[in-house]
Amino acid sequence: MITDEDLPKPWRVVASPVDPKHATALDAAGGLEPNAEDPVSWDLVENTDTGRRVMLRMGIDETGVVITGIYVPGPSVIGIGELRNLPLAAIEAAARSRKARADAFFGAALEAGPDADEDPLGNPDGPNDRQFYGRLALRYLRVSSESARPATDLARAEGVTPRTVQRWTARARELGLLPPGRPGRSS
Repeated sequence: MITDEDLPKPWRVVASPVDPKHATALDAAGGLEPNAEDPVSWDLVENTDTGRRVMLRMGIDETGVVITGIYVPGPSVIGIGELRNLPLAAIEAAARSRKARADAFFGAALEAGPDADEDPLGNPDGPNDRQFYGRLALRYLRVSSESARPATDLARAEGVTPRTVQRWTARARELGLLPPGRPGRSS
């Protein structure tokens, strides 16, 4: 459930997810019972500077991806200062963002239909033209993975103004076809 992209430097993924037998044993030791409504993975990460390894139990709740457990394999103990410096919030935020992006990509692909990449976008046939906004969302997600200014770059490619793309992406977000944007950022 965690990728190297989700981890700040100098952390890296060692195993994601860990072997199911080990995950079951960890859950049992912690008195935890995963179920179908609570998909869980245990992921082993390592600080490459210190060699510290930590196992994170990742789950999903109403806010998205969350860390639901931590296990520090021995033999050395972890001090409170080291525990406080684990980048747990950053890992959760990155995993949530990646999941939201994947969910949006999937939803946009369903709405866009089979010919999503053909022809220029054109204009929507109204505020609820889900096929148009699905096509837009797919193109925006692809451009944003490579560009710091996706609205500007997509506008240039489609022959419209950046403000038009910003308006369209705002509507695509309202329709649930794009994940939330970053506050205070525009391109």
